[in-house]
Amino acid sequence: MIESTFEQSYSENSRIASVRAARIVSRYRLPYDSFPDLVQECLLELWRKRLAYDPRRGSWPTFTESIVANRLATLMRHKNARCRRRLIEVDMDSLSDCLPTPDGRIELRTDVRRVLSRVAPFDRAVALSLAECPAAETASRLCVGRATVYRAIGRLRAEFISAGIEVSEC
Repeated sequence: MIESTFEQSYSENSRIASVRAARIVSRYRLPYDSFPDLVQECLLELWRKRLAYDPRRGSWPTFTESIVANRLATLMRHKNARCRRRLIEVDMDSLSDCLPTPDGRIELRTDVRRVLSRVAPFDRAVALSLAECPAAETASRLCVGRATVYRAIGRLRAEFISAGIEVSEC
């Protein structure tokens, strides 16, 4: 019975998946080539979960909407996690390119390297990104909220103070 429900409503299922996938492609500025893949992922997930459908709990279109929405949300979470992992894997040699030496004091660069080598990878990525761009853009680059960046700034500030490097307010 459930297979027949799925097959009879295939065009409706495809429409629901297409509308949701189009919104995701537009919102996340994904290449249009990813649209058919997202639709196919949604329909495949719906096929996998079809046996969990219970007509007493709701209609088939409602079930379809929730499965499609959940699958797309999961896919976007995985995409953002890959984005964060890629940006967090920063080597310390890239630090020499982005930190200027004020008044030719090479010691500052060494001290900053020493402090950043002992912080969490995410905090290091925040610090390196902040050397090039403001907090709002750093949040966008790292695919996190601004509040997360500001918390990382607080942790970095505490690390620099504990290392004896004076923090100046700009």
